[in-house]
Amino acid sequence: MLEDLVVQFPQQKRYHVDLVNARTSYLNRLLSLADGERRAGRLDTSEKLLRQAQNLDPNSDSIREGLAELRRDARHAEMTRTAKEAFEKGEPDGAWARLEPVLTENPQNPLALELRQQIEDRRAKARMASPQLESVFRKPVNLEFRDATVRVVFDALSRSTGINYILDKDIRPDLRTTVVTRLAPLEDAIDLILMTNQLEKKVLSPNTILIYPATPQKLREYQDLVIKGFYLTSADVKQIQSVLKGMLKIREVSIDEKLRLVVVRDTPDAVRLAEKLIAMHDLGEPEVMLELEVLEVRRNRLLELGVQWPDQLTLTPLPSAGTTVTLNDLNNLSSSRTGATLANTIINLKKQDGDVNLLANPRIRAKNREKAKILIGDRVPVITSNATATGLISQSVQYLDVGLKLEIEPDIQLNREVSMKVALEVSSITREITTATGLLTYQVGTRNASTALRLRDGDTQILAGLINDEDRRTANRVPGLGELPLLGRLFGSQRNDNQKTEIVLSITPRLIRGLVRPDAMTSEFWSGTEARLSTRPLVIASVDPGVSSALSAGSVGAGSSSNPPAQALSEALFNWRGPSSVKVGNEVRVELLVKSERPLRGLPLQISFDSATFDFVRLEEGEFFRQGGAKTSFAHNIDQAAGRVFVGINRSASDGAQGEGTVLSVVLKSKVAKPGAEINVVAATPVVLGTGAVTVSLPKPQVVSVTP
Repeated sequence: MLEDLVVQFPQQKRYHVDLVNARTSYLNRLLSLADGERRAGRLDTSEKLLRQAQNLDPNSDSIREGLAELRRDARHAEMTRTAKEAFEKGEPDGAWARLEPVLTENPQNPLALELRQQIEDRRAKARMASPQLESVFRKPVNLEFRDATVRVVFDALSRSTGINYILDKDIRPDLRTTVVTRLAPLEDAIDLILMTNQLEKKVLSPNTILIYPATPQKLREYQDLVIKGFYLTSADVKQIQSVLKGMLKIREVSIDEKLRLVVVRDTPDAVRLAEKLIAMHDLGEPEVMLELEVLEVRRNRLLELGVQWPDQLTLTPLPSAGTTVTLNDLNNLSSSRTGATLANTIINLKKQDGDVNLLANPRIRAKNREKAKILIGDRVPVITSNATATGLISQSVQYLDVGLKLEIEPDIQLNREVSMKVALEVSSITREITTATGLLTYQVGTRNASTALRLRDGDTQILAGLINDEDRRTANRVPGLGELPLLGRLFGSQRNDNQKTEIVLSITPRLIRGLVRPDAMTSEFWSGTEARLSTRPLVIASVDPGVSSALSAGSVGAGSSSNPPAQALSEALFNWRGPSSVKVGNEVRVELLVKSERPLRGLPLQISFDSATFDFVRLEEGEFFRQGGAKTSFAHNIDQAAGRVFVGINRSASDGAQGEGTVLSVVLKSKVAKPGAEINVVAATPVVLGTGAVTVSLPKPQVVSVTP
């Protein structure tokens, strides 16, 4: 419309001005909407708005820059998507290589920043993770060494299990030990041997350990130390510092009260124990909302009836001349020379009733064990004069709180109860007193109560009975006549004044954040011994009775100190066989195959699957261990939530099974679509016939894509 007006009336400049203003306002609105859509990630809608703005102003640099930013954002979104895919495949370095150009060009890209944080978290976790022994070294073994040197024991363990070890040069060569165990996990047995001989171990790789004397000097040389910072939310940093030093004997603890930061430097086990202790203390501080109602009820009853006769006659000598009475006037006193003054006669007919209710309904939020104070009233100034020996007088002003004063200190309990200390004071000025020097003072009447009580969340307690009752009776009568029955009412006046005041306090606590009792795993955990911190006790783990016969790994060691003969190692190869894809809702069956040169008596193994993609259906035993019609024991345990299958197979015949065959079949049911779901053998420990050991070659994960 403005463009038409400009064409029709070119001489009207105001149409030109209005057209420019309208076009500018509309362009700014389109640019603002486009920027908002771009920030929200809706790039297509943002581009449509920018194209619409470009039709109005084709030469706008800001519009061209906006379109260029859109193209850049689209390119960054694609690069970020490919980086995320690489990260989900377990390739953080490849993901960072794709993500780095995005952050270089746009350091504030939110999706790229989020992915960078995930990559850094995974890298940090990988850097800080200490090496752990492979699961194969946790298999049960039988050990039998009597008065053998430590070197001989570890030589035998190395040849029979494949574990590598390094002995520190300061370990005595004549250090001897005796150990006889049956079906004890290898790692637990090693820990027990080291502990009883004052030795320590350090895991260097999944199959290598370093053994050194447990002396302070060697501990300083070999023990790795970790620095970790804890940012507290509620706990006091000084209290946490005291707890860590007192209970864990942490070597170095630094605190920053301004940042509420606690920095710890110690061994990984000590740092993990510090995490648990801090988690027990650093809980949200409980708070309670106190709903209060304070009611002051005043009741006045005044009744005044009767005739108030004059009770005073005043006689005054009158001067004969002038204004002053002389002695001569007193000599000539007479009724005509004497003035008389008589008070008025008053008839009192008054009745007055009054009820006053003063209500305060405050709500106050208080932290646990912190005093909450309420004052509703006035601060009355009281002036005090001080005179010095030199005669100098100084005055000072102090303020007196008059009114309703309430103090409450809550103590929140674990069972959602609140203990409270309550102090209530109600005061008022009853009279003003002026001193001889002219200073004004006050007489203050007060009523107070102090108590301690305990209430449940939402319960109401009423504190009442603070009553002040005054009954005043005053009579003014003519002597003699006022004492007559009935008629005495005409010769006197009576005043009855009754005043009654009561204070009522109502308290209702409502928990905003209560105390939460930590669970058993948080409040109770192992901490090692007095001389050595550890997150687990020194024990030998028990073996599942259902598969104990299948877990027997043969004996290691001998009854003398001579070196046991070395055994030749053979290999057991495992492979998966099954489909690579399945539709949602259908069952998938995968078979685990084995090829072994040595006869096998049993096989404990552990299988994992994607529990979010598959539901476990059943497990079927294969024909490998049933060669020659032999009987077998086939035991398994399922953990659907964790996606784990624990299996133990044992052949009852005197000979072992060898060659190739199917160990078992796993049947799963797909429930959601997912590309590349994995089924994997986590651990397998074949039990050979006779002595010796078998090296295990675990298969690659069986990848099954679930399609809609």
